[in-house]
Amino acid sequence: MIEKHSINGHDVWLEIEPYHVKRDNPKTIPTEYFTARYYLQEPDNQPGRMINNTDGSPRLFESPVAALEFANEKLLELI
Repeated sequence: MIEKHSINGHDVWLEIEPYHVKRDNPKTIPTEYFTARYYLQEPDNQPGRMINNTDGSPRLFESPVAALEFANEKLLELI
């Protein structure tokens, strides 16, 4: 899902995608997280910038809403 947002007067597109985790025990939850990616220009078959942890791995969120909220806060710092 990609949503267009306006942050500090700039158009930004946020993409939230499911991220599945394989567990040794399939009953361990959660097995699905979400990642956030942002675009500073309208997405046009180019990859957005992934929001990562400090070690470079994708930051995982437990819900799409949590991913959107974090991305908005992060982009307020960048823009």
